[in-house]
Amino acid sequence: MSEPPLILEQGTERSRALFDRLARVMPGANTRSATYFAPFPLTLVRGEGPFVWDLDGNRLIDLVNNYTSLVHGHAHPSITEAIVRHARTGTVFPAPILPQLELAERITSRLASVEQVRFTNSGTEAAMHAVRCARSATGRDAIVKANVGYHGSWEGTPGSPGERGIPAGVARTIHWVDYNAADQLEEVMERHGHEVAAIILEPVLGAGVIPGEPGFFAAARRASKRAGALLILDEVVTLRLEHAGYQSRLGITPDLTVLGKVIGGGLPVGGFGGPEELMRLYDPRRQDGIEHHGTFNGNALAMAAGVASLDLLGPEEIQRINRLGALLADGLRKHSAAREGIEITRDGSLVQIHFEVDRIPRSGADLNPRSEQLRRFHLAALARGVYVAPRGELNVTTVMDERLVEEAVQRLGDALASV
Repeated sequence: MSEPPLILEQGTERSRALFDRLARVMPGANTRSATYFAPFPLTLVRGEGPFVWDLDGNRLIDLVNNYTSLVHGHAHPSITEAIVRHARTGTVFPAPILPQLELAERITSRLASVEQVRFTNSGTEAAMHAVRCARSATGRDAIVKANVGYHGSWEGTPGSPGERGIPAGVARTIHWVDYNAADQLEEVMERHGHEVAAIILEPVLGAGVIPGEPGFFAAARRASKRAGALLILDEVVTLRLEHAGYQSRLGITPDLTVLGKVIGGGLPVGGFGGPEELMRLYDPRRQDGIEHHGTFNGNALAMAAGVASLDLLGPEEIQRINRLGALLADGLRKHSAAREGIEITRDGSLVQIHFEVDRIPRSGADLNPRSEQLRRFHLAALARGVYVAPRGELNVTTVMDERLVEEAVQRLGDALASV
């Protein structure tokens, strides 16, 4: 089967040449697995608002937005100004700084379950410490997580069983369940609840943009309480969907919440928080406190960018981009209605197109990440000037409007027709 031709205006020769150079000094010319795709990824050199430009000068509508972290698009003036202002006075200090207070107060005022918060450099670190906090609080080692649920690139919460490089002893501490399978989760907790420190879940399964069903999360809350375990919600992605967090939509109160992406305004950031009685385990005034270090934790640039990002992301803006997400999803459904095996999932401003599936996905078991049609659609979308994730994920931002989304839908419709 031949490849869809890349018909970007300027071609992609410079991206290919840079890929070849990078491959000599980096494995696969890559330092972030999700960004690779064959035959070679485009090299991006500039972003402004809802657009990105590649090394060859092609402009694309960006529906990746650094995998949802750029909720205000690229180089937003308010965020850029905050970064520049604080860069002039120092980027990082081994001391408390005012931007930490400002961002922490904004987070605790939004999330009813979070009385105190600590900052990290990534969502990975935040999830790692949330699990560590749960283990310290309960004296237990095991966790329960969803198959293909993503909680960062660390060995304690691999995406799926059998991932390489996970010590056997660590693998034995993980109990797996299918996402949205409440009966299965309750059964696992009945058998293993006495050894479980925490259940950790994404309110929307990031791999596939699969919304969490209220009954599944109600079961997780009941089972964790019954077993004396903690419930951790990973809202690294989903904080963009509800002003008070997705937990407010589900109507549950987690014990700990993991944060990232939009709370850093496009800079490296993470955070985790909960009630004071749990978070005080990290209080350095305690003789038995949990050690938590990090040279760049709470650095001035990420904190200032995060303050600006959250100030721009009020309830009305969240609802507006959620409507744009619905417009994008509805348009894709119309263009794919006559095709078998294509499904669209959506939650708010997050959208996913699925190929070669038997039904609307409800869990990781329903996904087909190796679909040949998905791979060809991705290349066809790039060829038509729309930057989408290789796995078929799309998202919209506050710098987009209906007209731009409709243009993206038309281009993606052409890409679907070509596949």
